[in-house]
Amino acid sequence: MNSGGDGGDDSGSDIPTVPKGLDTCDGIYVTYNFISREKTYPHVKNVSAQSWAFRSQLQLMNMGTIELKSWKVIVGFQHNEMLVSAAGGILVDGDDFPAQVGNNGTTVAGHPNSDLKTGIETAGDMTQITANVEFKGTQFGLKNGTPMPKSIKLAHEGFACPKPTKRSKPEIC
Repeated sequence: MNSGGDGGDDSGSDIPTVPKGLDTCDGIYVTYNFISREKTYPHVKNVSAQSWAFRSQLQLMNMGTIELKSWKVIVGFQHNEMLVSAAGGILVDGDDFPAQVGNNGTTVAGHPNSDLKTGIETAGDMTQITANVEFKGTQFGLKNGTPMPKSIKLAHEGFACPKPTKRSKPEIC
């Protein structure tokens, strides 16, 4: 990331990048990215009973001045999803994998990265101010379109987030 000055870029290529448009966020930025899905067996004629393997990512970034301790996010899954794994997170609801998160969603917490420090106290170290959860699972129905959760919400006292915006993906700050 270039911070100005001599115009050079001293960052490594493995460091997470800041999504475009974050320069106006001064809190916790949360986004959900749908990555892919693939039709799985058994193949059935009933669209609502057809299973699809999916991959998605939840990302949090602390763009503020207050450290976020023990973060949790509510993901409002709505396509009868069953989560098979959540690398970088754990399910707060106590379910083991595979976990039926159905049409009510689930609460995810960071593990092992449960605290998000600030850019101020880390000299902008993106690895300490971001957390990523990589979801793998199965969803049903929805033959066309991009399956997205109906909501995402930071579940942490002291942080108030507006309703998510849906540019190409749900995001809140």
